[in-house]
Amino acid sequence: MVNFYNYIHSTLVESQGDELIFWPGPDHSRGLTNGDLLQQVSNFRHLLQPHLQPGATVLLAIPASVDSINAVLAIQSIGAVAVIPPAKAGLKVLLSTIKKQHIKVVVGKKKAGVLPYFLLKLIGIKYLYVDHTLKRSTTWQPQQVLPEQPALVTYSSGTTGEPKGIFRSHQVFSAQHLLIKKLFPADKGLRDFPLFPNVILHNLASGLVSILPDIPGFQMAALDPARIIAQLESQRIERLTGNVFYLKNLLRFLKDATWSFPSVMTVVIGGAPVPLDLIPALRPYFPEASFYIVYGSSEAEPIAIRQVNALPEDPLNGYAVGTPVEELEFRICRTVNIQTPAGSFSAGEIEVKGKHVATTKAGGWLSTGDIGYLSTENKLFLTARIGNEKAHQGIMHFQIEHLLVIQTGVHQAAAIAEEEGFKIFVQGQLGKVEIQQILYTHFSPEIIKSISFIAQMPMDNRHYSKVLYHKLK
Repeated sequence: MVNFYNYIHSTLVESQGDELIFWPGPDHSRGLTNGDLLQQVSNFRHLLQPHLQPGATVLLAIPASVDSINAVLAIQSIGAVAVIPPAKAGLKVLLSTIKKQHIKVVVGKKKAGVLPYFLLKLIGIKYLYVDHTLKRSTTWQPQQVLPEQPALVTYSSGTTGEPKGIFRSHQVFSAQHLLIKKLFPADKGLRDFPLFPNVILHNLASGLVSILPDIPGFQMAALDPARIIAQLESQRIERLTGNVFYLKNLLRFLKDATWSFPSVMTVVIGGAPVPLDLIPALRPYFPEASFYIVYGSSEAEPIAIRQVNALPEDPLNGYAVGTPVEELEFRICRTVNIQTPAGSFSAGEIEVKGKHVATTKAGGWLSTGDIGYLSTENKLFLTARIGNEKAHQGIMHFQIEHLLVIQTGVHQAAAIAEEEGFKIFVQGQLGKVEIQQILYTHFSPEIIKSISFIAQMPMDNRHYSKVLYHKLK
């Protein structure tokens, strides 16, 4: 019997005076002690426990915040399952989520409006909200559950269609925590600047400090780079994690002035394929940092890690994501031959199996939805997404896109694989003649069927970094 929250509970109880979470404020220095966190988790736990049995599902109706973190921890401590709805979910999606996940309880931050309250009551759902002015007992122990019981349900970014539910068990969370601890060892008290929620939970379990980025509701559409730079200046950040959209926006702001953040020793990028020119452009502003690309899926994080050195990869090889982690079983299925500057390789769907992989499939293998190949040096390269994987003359769509997105004047690019070749979509200012010349220099003109310009590339609602290919077909 286990409970992932055990790791966090031990930290909160044993070091109650430490401050491990800082959230945005006017002076960027508002923190919560572990004792404060334990009190708030206890308040949520006292509210929810009478209404929940271990294994019961709870819809989290709290915007991304310290409150939402504490609610998730309280739900896990009871042995229940927090369900976080898809990004930007409307009423129809929320009601569908409630039905599919057999939810009987919704927890919010404040009292519900009259209409939502009676709508939920009409369909048999209890709505609860916490009053933190009532200090509940902090003396209790987490409920132990079976390792395979879900600890959290989240939703994928929906790059191949509708977002799908991801069920992470207590075993998966625990294994992921221990693996991150091994791959990125850090002393207690390290000051991290995490964008990804799973990293915040890992930090709490490890005694690391999380300075939460000043992004309203953690919604990427609300990102203001000036606020993030102010935090980097004032908070002595030692490790920075982010996705492509986030870091590109920081970079655009940084280029307007002379900045340097020598306290940052590690920069970790994930969530989407990383353009070749992003890390070289970031290096001058983080002169002491080691840069890493972490590849994973919603169900398996990490799958591969690459420490990026000064030697650039050829974009025509596909997206270089590093070496698969030793803790995974790894295979490539249903392969086809593709052509790269390094030679011909067998590319197919990447499947993984391991303790930190969340899957309900027989045998424990997860199909990632990514197409790729292993080089002769056992390095993993991504070449396509499932649903857009057709190769033409040994070329797949990531190879084309990876070349285009590093061109000056190209903001985003997508290549849709059709029966006879690729339809190219470009967001940016570079002209059609120039794009055509670049493509014809590296690929046979026969496989480039059209080039179109688009005002706004359709991107996922979570990372704002992944193209929604199905919306271009």
